[in-house]
Amino acid sequence: MEPVCHVGEAAVRRLRELDLTPKDVHRAIAGGLAEARLCTEMDAPGMAGYAFWSRSNRTFRERMTPNAWTYSNSQSILRTIHPSGAFAITAVSGSGMVGEEAADFSGDVRTKNPKGSAVAKLVERNFGQLSLFPVFDEDEEDEIEANDLPTWFLLYKSSKAGLMFELSLPVQMHGKHVDTWLERIIIDDNPFLGAEFDIKRLDEIPPAAPVDVPVEFKGAI
Repeated sequence: MEPVCHVGEAAVRRLRELDLTPKDVHRAIAGGLAEARLCTEMDAPGMAGYAFWSRSNRTFRERMTPNAWTYSNSQSILRTIHPSGAFAITAVSGSGMVGEEAADFSGDVRTKNPKGSAVAKLVERNFGQLSLFPVFDEDEEDEIEANDLPTWFLLYKSSKAGLMFELSLPVQMHGKHVDTWLERIIIDDNPFLGAEFDIKRLDEIPPAAPVDVPVEFKGAI
């Protein structure tokens, strides 16, 4: 299969084939953003990014599980699993040209943080799948192993322009970063554009200036 980038109406159709809508993706990003905004300069360094990662996955799960999706935290990869057991999705921070149609399929978009052996095996399995959506026997007695499923990345990136995102299928990594994709789905409608959506700015907010309150002590009566 040749790499393909879905944009505009094609992106919406591709999401529909995955039983998703743009609003499902937006809700996950909004959930991560809301949690990150609770962080202040008194949190641990990097807390805003960790909070965004955790809450975006949680929010996506909360939205999808009423529709029979399930989830797994196996190997610390926060997967949300399609009801058919055919594929999973995990939200991951990205870097480079995330959300930009002009990006190449290899090298221009990559995961922000280095990944270990669990993600390396995940990407290997994605690459080796003969079908992106294998059919599982509904009468199978054995539980479908989450680690064997093709897994899409909901990539998000914070910048001065706001939050960029895309849903993409990784198939290769070089070094410690996933950087090669078979499919990229880019939603035109992005409600998170603007400097106010840049979570990196949370680390740049100076502490509030101290307030001097004059206190008068009256003599004892």
